[in-house]
Amino acid sequence: MKYILNSAVLTAFGLYNYKQVPLLAEALTNLSSVQVPVNRKIITMQAGDEALVFRLVFPQGYRPDPSQKGKMGMDFILKNSEVGILKRIE
Repeated sequence: MKYILNSAVLTAFGLYNYKQVPLLAEALTNLSSVQVPVNRKIITMQAGDEALVFRLVFPQGYRPDPSQKGKMGMDFILKNSEVGILKRIE
């Protein structure tokens, strides 16, 4: 199974590999025209499953106002995020 996640939260015991993908700006630009459904479903990755993880990393000392959720501009997102591949090995 393949997933797109907003954090690399592990919901089951196992062996995982998490690698940073350096092409963040290019990946976000390419995906920006794709509508990705949003849900709060909890997943349990099985051996062989992979997830593309887009994660916001806020500057030290910065706490976003909850009312800004979903309203941050693309410039802010590109400067304050990282992308990784999470794979469950076993």
